[in-house]
Amino acid sequence: GTKVMCREGGCGCCTVVVTKADPVTNKPMTMPVNSVSCLWPLCNADGVSITTTEGIGNKDDGFHAIQERLADHNGSQCGYCSPGMVMNMYGLLKTNAFPSKQEIENHFDGNICRCTGYRPILDAMKTFAKDADPLDIEDVSRQCCISCPRKSGLNTVMAMDNEPTPWYSPTTLKDLYTLAAMNKDKRIRFVGGNTGLGIYKDDGPYDIYICIDQIPELKMCKVQASSDVYYLEYNVRFNKTNVAFVVENPSPRITLFFVFQQVANVPVRNVATVGGNLMLTHDHPYFLSDLMTIFETIGARVVIGKYRLRISPPHKKAIIIMPLDSSICPICFDLQILVGLMIPLPTPSTTFVRTYKVMPRAQNAHAYVNAGFATTLDKASLTGSSFRLVYGGVGPYAIHATKTETYLEGKPLTQLDTLKGALAILSSELSPDPSPASSSPAYRKSLGLSLFYKFYLAMLGDKASARLRSAAVPYTRAISSGTQNYDSHPELYPLTKPMTKLSAKLQASGEAQYTNDIPAQNGELYAAFVLASQGNCKIASIDATIAKALPGVVEFMSASSIPQQGVNNFMPTPNDPEEIFCSGEVLFAGQAIGLILADSQRHADKAAEAVKVVYKDIATPILSIKAAIAAKSFFPAIAPMTVGDAEGAIKAASHVISGEIAMDTQHHFHMETQVCRCVPEEDGITVHSATQWIDLLQSAVAQALGFSVNKVHVDVKRCGGAYGGKASRSLHPATAVALAAHVFKRPVRMMMNFNTNMKMVGKRTPYLVKYKVGTDDSGTLKGIDMTMYADYGCSVNDSDMGSTYNFCDNAYYCANWKINAIPCRTNTASNTWCRAPGSIQAVFIMESIMEHVAKSLGKTPEDVRQVNLYQKNQVLGSMPNGSKDILTNYSTRQANRWRKRGLSLVPLRWSAMWGNGRYGALVSVFNNDGTVQITHGGIEVGQGINTKVVQVAAHTLGIPVDYISIQATTSFTTPNSKSRTPDKVSTPATAIYAVLQCCEALNNRLTPIRQKYKPKNWQELISKSYSDGVDLSAKSMFFDPEMYPIQYSSYGATCTEAELDVLTGESQILRTDILYDCGQSMNPELDVGQVEGAFIMGLGLWLMEKVKYNPQTGQELTSSTWEYKPPSSKDIPIDLRVTLLKKATNPLGILGSKVVGEPPMCMAASCLFAVKHAIQSAREEIGKDSEYFPLG
Repeated sequence: GTKVMCREGGCGCCTVVVTKADPVTNKPMTMPVNSVSCLWPLCNADGVSITTTEGIGNKDDGFHAIQERLADHNGSQCGYCSPGMVMNMYGLLKTNAFPSKQEIENHFDGNICRCTGYRPILDAMKTFAKDADPLDIEDVSRQCCISCPRKSGLNTVMAMDNEPTPWYSPTTLKDLYTLAAMNKDKRIRFVGGNTGLGIYKDDGPYDIYICIDQIPELKMCKVQASSDVYYLEYNVRFNKTNVAFVVENPSPRITLFFVFQQVANVPVRNVATVGGNLMLTHDHPYFLSDLMTIFETIGARVVIGKYRLRISPPHKKAIIIMPLDSSICPICFDLQILVGLMIPLPTPSTTFVRTYKVMPRAQNAHAYVNAGFATTLDKASLTGSSFRLVYGGVGPYAIHATKTETYLEGKPLTQLDTLKGALAILSSELSPDPSPASSSPAYRKSLGLSLFYKFYLAMLGDKASARLRSAAVPYTRAISSGTQNYDSHPELYPLTKPMTKLSAKLQASGEAQYTNDIPAQNGELYAAFVLASQGNCKIASIDATIAKALPGVVEFMSASSIPQQGVNNFMPTPNDPEEIFCSGEVLFAGQAIGLILADSQRHADKAAEAVKVVYKDIATPILSIKAAIAAKSFFPAIAPMTVGDAEGAIKAASHVISGEIAMDTQHHFHMETQVCRCVPEEDGITVHSATQWIDLLQSAVAQALGFSVNKVHVDVKRCGGAYGGKASRSLHPATAVALAAHVFKRPVRMMMNFNTNMKMVGKRTPYLVKYKVGTDDSGTLKGIDMTMYADYGCSVNDSDMGSTYNFCDNAYYCANWKINAIPCRTNTASNTWCRAPGSIQAVFIMESIMEHVAKSLGKTPEDVRQVNLYQKNQVLGSMPNGSKDILTNYSTRQANRWRKRGLSLVPLRWSAMWGNGRYGALVSVFNNDGTVQITHGGIEVGQGINTKVVQVAAHTLGIPVDYISIQATTSFTTPNSKSRTPDKVSTPATAIYAVLQCCEALNNRLTPIRQKYKPKNWQELISKSYSDGVDLSAKSMFFDPEMYPIQYSSYGATCTEAELDVLTGESQILRTDILYDCGQSMNPELDVGQVEGAFIMGLGLWLMEKVKYNPQTGQELTSSTWEYKPPSSKDIPIDLRVTLLKKATNPLGILGSKVVGEPPMCMAASCLFAVKHAIQSAREEIGKDSEYFPLG
């Protein structure tokens, strides 16, 4: 059913639809909210009807149209986000039965999907648009006819912060004041939407909770009789404020509406309150409130009520009205309640207002800097008065640039000296605080100046030069679209048929079972890791006394708790040891120190934070490759690669080019966190794990417990995303939970807390490369000498450095190579394989070299790429139709001063390797009806391996796909399934090949029966075979004894066009054309989904996903959804066109196919290079483009 990931309101997994009575109108109102599931206290659901995805459709009663369309459009890959996507759309249709496509796209700003790249999800949902195929309003609610339960007016005691705490739900302002006055000496939490808990999880504890959600007086928006003030009550929802500003007020207030839409996301805005947002700023000075900046810009005043112990609401003298900045920032709210806002209604003819927000991605993110500017503008003289220049993100609270406001008063805006003087004064006023988790102070200061410049040009209007006006025009993103082009072969169906993933509808309805959905047994315990908060030190002491005294806590385990026969190491030999629980030396902040066992996951997570750890011998943590080089902190070097004579070739070359390029890390960000459940059995232990690597996990658990391997049974139904993060890294929670289950003789499970997952589990390996290249005058490569440094964190177990040698040339020929590979040791989590490990770094390095060569020789990157492409066996083909229009449009935009466009064309040659894989399969045919059951060694992580297995088996056996079902992968039915790098490349191909071998073996056994009896159909054939004693079960294992030989190459080319806001650095990907060589696709629908999903994940790596650490402790500062930002639905290319190369059967692949899950990610570097070329265009215009500069 409803899923959970972040518990912060930042992912959308837990979105459900709520229907409740509006306290003002007493009429039912419906909205999608994600706070109900992960942030709302249970008592706040009093009187609320909650609908989940199972409530609108399921396999027994029939699927809802939203569930069906999402599945049919291939919008559900791993499926973990699908219930939230479905309910978000359902909520929209309940409130707006005929939305536009734009409204639908806007509505998905709070739902994250790591698999699909969003295009198929948006396509599915836009089929409900009023100009597409809208759903009849009766069909929207056909499964949900339950009326809202009657509200009880609940006053009770509930468990909050692990302690019984009073909860009150007053229904009048009078009662609120009475309750507040009676508890004036206690710490009170006023609960509205409670969304602030997603950001500040450590607030509290509180003595009393007062829900203010049902007080009508705090829910109204109205224009006062004088018509010059708009009155907004404290508890008004964000989205209601949006509507009020647009419906009741003309321009310029519509400007404010668009900024309101950029605050958080739709499900959060549906429950978050205006007053609550402002109080976050009061309680947390560095909370960057967009509303605070907006309201302060337009001169809003707060209405504050003082309360005493009285039986009536405060009289007029007890009401205080004061400016927003003076009330929110410095004063104390003891004995006072913020009850509303008074917002002056500006006169459209004279009041000029602009608000801005610059953030890490297009939506659902905190700002780097937000700003609001307002003035009374005389349009005839172009002078202004009563200036208000307000900034957030430069220090605590929002600030006024008071000196600049004074300076501008009455000055002619058309004079250049006015602008210069204002910028000079403003520059002296803006002094951003350093913030390790945000952007640099220099960048934020530049933003502050740039945003003011945009406002200034907006005031000038058509008096500004045509070339400069683009700075004043807000960027409007067009509705996204995509096309998919591929061929198929009906004569081979179901093979090559574009089929929907078989489990997609079950995933959309919430009926697909993930590991944490397995029902709990009586007495089952829940586990949570206790993490180190300091790296590069030693443990002085651990005190779990407070934690163990908390409600529900059973015990604390540490290294000393491991049984005598057990081993404190979750990596089986011959890997380097990695401790399950730190035994003394803390390698990184985030390392597991121990394990809390409790009666619920919430209790365990809370108690884990209460364990006190004291550290000693603290040294400065090494957190980067450059720091590791300086400290000479290395693992043993990998054997270098030498081809030809690179040194001699470079020495003899006409041109020698040297440089350095770096690429950062990336979180896997799988929507399902690490999860494991272990059950002690009479003959060993059963492990239910969301792992990509059963064989290794089985060995790790056996090693940790001191068991023989045959006593460990592992099964996996599916993973809610993985991308390599659930290969070796899934062993750590599995071994810890297994130890707990063994010690306590009870089932134990862990659904790893999202923040723990981010801090504790390794990421993509960062690289730093120093290179020297020799070329001739044409740019032809003569020799390449490079030294690669890779940051593997505290362990080198999951090294991908050796594989980079197979990808370092990408699509280019060079006769002379020398590559030194040096793995670095840092005080970070052990980095691991992440989608396209080794290859994405190698391809980016080579493409950066192409860019550098082109710049140094005064050539275009495309020309240099062309002269170096392999001349034999090249299958790149031509770019999809449409590239010429991009080039033409690109050239016409360069005349614009403040908006630039860039274009990049990146080719790809990707080496497909089996990676020493061993994958088994078992195919069984049942004699009663001829149906088939298959289990195989691959893991369904969203790539559709099970669907392809069914297609291959149905094609080979000659039966309908409906006859076949896939069972969970287990260590018993397909033992010893392993690969050095479990991924989306070798696993699907080799597991499918094992199934193919099984089916061929069955066909060989059935052939004599066919010849003997000439049966009329499959069922008769199977019945006769069974009667004649034919074994109707076949087992096979794929094995390739070689580690790295290249089976074949896949090819691709990607052309991307980007647009850059020169003043702020914001960018948009306007269009991407991808041509990918997939061989003869087994399922083009699934393969296109893999291409798009991989590409968008790569786009996130290059343009928005950043990891930052505290330099003193080594703690990751970007471990939440509010700091770490993977792409959202409005970060994808506006126009995304994917073509699978046609007539491209691969004789070296499985049934003519080629790999698809990882290679397209390597071409996403075209997004970065397109932005880089736009930057080059801007630099060239001001004469600063003579030097090459890298981006990474």
